[in-house]
Amino acid sequence: MRRITAIAAGCAAALGTVALLTACGTGSPNTGSPNTGSPNTGSPNTGVASGKGITHRTDPAPGPVPTCAAPATAAFSPVGASFSSASDGWLLGVTPATCTPSQLVQMRKTTDGGLKWTKVAAPAAPWSGGPVAPSGAGVSAVLFANAKDGWAYGPALWATHNGGVSWHQVSTHGYAVYSMAVTGASVVAAFDKCGEAAAGCDNPKTFKIETAAVRTDSWRPVRGATGSGAPGLTARAGTAYAYRVITSTSAFPVKLGLLTGPANGSEAWHSEAIPCTQGAVTASAATATHVLLGCALLGAHPATTHLYSSAYSGAKWRQFATLGLYDGASVIEQTPNGTLLIGGIYNGIELSRDGGRSWTSPAAVDRSVWVQGGGEIEAALVTNADGYVLVARGPLWITRDGGKTWTQVKVS
Repeated sequence: MRRITAIAAGCAAALGTVALLTACGTGSPNTGSPNTGSPNTGSPNTGVASGKGITHRTDPAPGPVPTCAAPATAAFSPVGASFSSASDGWLLGVTPATCTPSQLVQMRKTTDGGLKWTKVAAPAAPWSGGPVAPSGAGVSAVLFANAKDGWAYGPALWATHNGGVSWHQVSTHGYAVYSMAVTGASVVAAFDKCGEAAAGCDNPKTFKIETAAVRTDSWRPVRGATGSGAPGLTARAGTAYAYRVITSTSAFPVKLGLLTGPANGSEAWHSEAIPCTQGAVTASAATATHVLLGCALLGAHPATTHLYSSAYSGAKWRQFATLGLYDGASVIEQTPNGTLLIGGIYNGIELSRDGGRSWTSPAAVDRSVWVQGGGEIEAALVTNADGYVLVARGPLWITRDGGKTWTQVKVS
């Protein structure tokens, strides 16, 4: 779910999260000319791809008062999604009647891969408009580990351990939950402390990573996983990665990089450098050691987006493609069979089945008025065949053939 980190460069408003940025304008994406080369795909298998249980969100940066702008004709407007398997998925959303900070979110559930959705119980929390919105009790994203254990968060934290039949709030002790990721029996979260001058918490000062067993609400800090700013999280096969800003030394207090280690916190996490300048950064773990990375220096439209792969947990990187996305990438995904999906921050979905040498765009998604109008994109490949694209407060598309075709699904 729902993952970029942004440090504005020529952009009037930029804010980092798993996948959070206010785009600097409007327009259509330009896919550019990809470089040759192919990423290390790890060991292909038929299991669930890197999208499982990881939020990939592109909510606009929250203002002093969160706004919703749900279409008046929409019965339900999704703002976040999570699939724990090819069949089981959840949508967090709002309706025209609940589209204010003082009203409560709603939830929908599918058990057939997204074709049909039913209304289920939701947290007694307002929609916050973003993970660091002023409404401390609000939520903006959803994440499920399996059919029973899930969370709604950003900035508050709510949990269910009975498949959403009931929800309860978990204390964050004054922190804002900025991003989350799950792998196996462990869930990790970035807890951010707002700076003194950030009344709306739109400029988090410091963070700490905490971990919990998915079936419990017992959170504990991870050794070595603290720093400045707000990191995105991704996890796979028991290993987790936090990306964006790492505090190093007093002489050079901030640098872009990764923190990585076991998701259950059994060992202290360590840092690795990434080949990105300050700008829009998104990452995804394809296996425990194979990590994908997208970097773009903001300010140009399109923004040159460099794609990297590491087969060594971030210790070494190799660039395998370059794309011209409107404002950089918000999502980077790879299925076990090697299919790549890149989602723009505000515009465009690109897929490659040859390691990044060539790319195609799904016309059904990219030519829609929602995407071309600057909708915030969330996307994930759940298996080799199954995936989704969600334009926040707009349509939901699903694929059953690895992104070759897409079907728009109406949710009421």
